[in-house]
Amino acid sequence: MFEIFNSLIGQVGGAAIVITGLSAWLGSIWKDRISLREKATFEVLIEKLKSEHSRQTQNLESALQTERHLVQLGHANLIEKRAVFIDESYKLLVDLHEAIYETIRPDYFGRQRPSITQAYESALPKFDAFVEVYEKNKIYFSKATSERITDFYVSAAQTLDQARVAMRSGEALGHGETPHLQKLFEKVNYEMHETRTAVEQEFRQLMHVQ
Repeated sequence: MFEIFNSLIGQVGGAAIVITGLSAWLGSIWKDRISLREKATFEVLIEKLKSEHSRQTQNLESALQTERHLVQLGHANLIEKRAVFIDESYKLLVDLHEAIYETIRPDYFGRQRPSITQAYESALPKFDAFVEVYEKNKIYFSKATSERITDFYVSAAQTLDQARVAMRSGEALGHGETPHLQKLFEKVNYEMHETRTAVEQEFRQLMHVQ
């Protein structure tokens, strides 16, 4: 009986080993299948993510190019606008300079010139035209140039005011009879020259011209 029992135990143990091995083998097969299925699923997901990332990247690049184009266009428009304003201001500046020159410049050679009243009345609207245009658009000038222009037209206003005083008092200009007006003329003429030079330089820099 004991031998028969041991024999049965041995057979059962062997079957258990076989079953265990078979289970392990089947488990390995299903594990590999599941891994392959999960791998395929992940690969599909990765490809979708890559595709979405590529699409978003292209959209962002396109949007960036559009934004750059708009910025460049806006910058070009601003430069054009600045150039137009500086050109307009410069012409008004020259007109004002010439008007002041005609109003109070000394003349020792007896050349014909407009009366102080005529010159003064001609200068006033030119002064007003320049100041009006400049004050509305002076933001387009650099700070340094803007300060020069402001200093000049303040001196121009003082000069015209002194010319008005001289006109009302009947003073004769030139021939050394009005030294205070001559000194004022020299001051405003110097500032006008410096201002015109500054505006010219700013325009050349804007246009990248030497």
